[in-house]
Amino acid sequence: MATAREARTLVSMDVPSEIRRSFDLFAAGRLDEAAGVAREVLAVSAEEPSAYRVLAGVFLRRGDLEQAVVSARRAYEIDSSVPEAAANLAAVLVASGEGGEAERMARRAIELDARFVSAWVNLGLACRCQMRQHDAVEAFRRAVELQPNHHGAWTNLGNVLIEVGDFVEAVECSRRALSIRPGLAAAENSMGNALLKLGRLDESIAAYHRALGTEQGDIETSYNLGIALEHSGRLSEAEATQRDVLERDPQHARASNNLGVSLKLQGRVVEAAEQFEQAHRLAPGSSAAVANRLATMLCRGDVTAEEILKAHCESSHVLWGDLKPSPTGSSRRRRDRAPLKVGFVSPDFGQHPVGRFLLGAFESFDTSRVQAVCFSDRIQVDAFTDRFRSAAAEWFDIRGREDEEVSEWIGGAGVDVLVDLTGHTGRHRLGVFARRSAPLQLSWIGYPSTTGLEAIDVLVADEVLVPRGAEALFCERVERLEGGHISYLPPVGAPEVEVRPESDEVVFGSFNKLDKTTPEVLATFAEVVLGQPGSRLVLRSRGLDDSKVVDRVIGILGDSGLERDRIQCHGWVSHGELLAGYGEIDIGLDPFPFSGGLTTCEALWMGVPVVTWSGDRMCGRQSASFLARVGLEDLVVSSRQDYVARAIGLAEDSGRLRMMRDELRGRVEGGPLGDGQRLAEEFTSMLERVWREVDVV
Repeated sequence: MATAREARTLVSMDVPSEIRRSFDLFAAGRLDEAAGVAREVLAVSAEEPSAYRVLAGVFLRRGDLEQAVVSARRAYEIDSSVPEAAANLAAVLVASGEGGEAERMARRAIELDARFVSAWVNLGLACRCQMRQHDAVEAFRRAVELQPNHHGAWTNLGNVLIEVGDFVEAVECSRRALSIRPGLAAAENSMGNALLKLGRLDESIAAYHRALGTEQGDIETSYNLGIALEHSGRLSEAEATQRDVLERDPQHARASNNLGVSLKLQGRVVEAAEQFEQAHRLAPGSSAAVANRLATMLCRGDVTAEEILKAHCESSHVLWGDLKPSPTGSSRRRRDRAPLKVGFVSPDFGQHPVGRFLLGAFESFDTSRVQAVCFSDRIQVDAFTDRFRSAAAEWFDIRGREDEEVSEWIGGAGVDVLVDLTGHTGRHRLGVFARRSAPLQLSWIGYPSTTGLEAIDVLVADEVLVPRGAEALFCERVERLEGGHISYLPPVGAPEVEVRPESDEVVFGSFNKLDKTTPEVLATFAEVVLGQPGSRLVLRSRGLDDSKVVDRVIGILGDSGLERDRIQCHGWVSHGELLAGYGEIDIGLDPFPFSGGLTTCEALWMGVPVVTWSGDRMCGRQSASFLARVGLEDLVVSSRQDYVARAIGLAEDSGRLRMMRDELRGRVEGGPLGDGQRLAEEFTSMLERVWREVDVV
């Protein structure tokens, strides 16, 4: 109970002055004092909305979102004519994840004062909360137009521009924010994110370190730093950084996922699988964790093909089982007129394995039979992107667009056939396919396994990739192209095939990623090299710049008896240097059970034959398919014992090695593997046939 003196003090309180003092204390970070003054004001004037707004801010800073919403809502109820009250409520609703109501309140604030900058900022945050990034961009642009020195608006604009793929402008927004408030940690973090997307990794890492130096220990910045380190091949540091994040927040699902990525890229696939399982448990709706979990299964020899199918079907059901079909795609209507309108969905219309495997055919489509439409999620535009765009009848940029919106675009474009080129890999759009966005849906090139998605009708393969009798391992109907399911487009300006000097030394090599180069694979490589006296092994892969990773790889090989001086490990180099590296390689050793893809084609292009163990799964038969197109079926084996024997036998046939070095580039270029016209014709004929067979009136 208040004393008489306290009561007199309260009665005589200058409320406006005390409210200003409360706001000043809040701005200075003195939260307890700010809340105390606000409560004293409410003791005198119980209907003072500004005091409730101060309390809402204090609760928000403390992480008590429930009380923050209660206080902000009370302020708005008392006086809904004040734009600050509506904007304040919008801000706490955004923090609570209530994007729809937050948007309504932000728009209410704008109705009250169209030049109120905070209302536009909160509108942008509310739209972003609802994954409407393009709408958020417009709101933040309006905010910086109204107040060019609003560092928060510039930072938020930079954040959302990253999400829609405008990375260069995002960097400039961060710079603008930093020019207004030097050392602003949020802007440095945003800068790091944009530079990371641009591939400017050293600059990105420096920006994250600046942010952490300013605001030491920010967990999201540390998480982002871990990703940049991983992209830089500094896998041990990336691992340590994500482990630190998880020590501080064991429930951080994205850190578990990205710790798994760092482990997987080191070839530690069993440990990686444990992290992906943890990420999936923490965030069952995370498609990234699911995709990584499934991709890791493909690399593991202790997982059966039947288990792979089951996992893909179960995962797809968990992620998209509740989605309803799009009205435009769920019913099939017979349409005999040509051309078929075929939509291709991918983030990889560029310098990417999918781009190299598709572009030759894409540019060769007969436009009287196929009208190609691209739905592109491509981040970095390059010369290949320009070629795809030039060859497409229509082009839709879907960066930053939600799956539901993309599905509507596909229906509006009148697409007959929709082709997924990604599967369960990065930036996939399987959610678009789960909505049955087109009458006929296919999976092609981008993912060498079943998708597990019932809404995808057909998987495009060939007779080597999916042998007759293996159909039960796929939820899709398997359609095979006679000359192979891809066509390889060689790089312009690739080095000439280097003639190997006469020597008794044979050099075995593998330029595949380390997640495919598991301990079992390394032990097999060691057995091959040990079986050929005087030979050596050359490994090239991202991550082999990291001394700890190199020590682990050499340790595994050493455990199998291979001496250190017979092993060479090389890390990241430019693509031209990578291709030139084949000049010292006599025989390529393919990993298993997940074989090489583009890596195998590049080896063949550079005159290097590859020995492969084709295995029991589609992902393990890619190299076998490519070798069949260049007449090297005898280098495809079906057991580890045969793998070792075949590689050693080839090493002893120096005459054949010289012949293949002379002939392989011509076999690739002049055969079905390098024939884009062939692939376009076979794919189109298959498509027309399947359209007739599955179409329902």
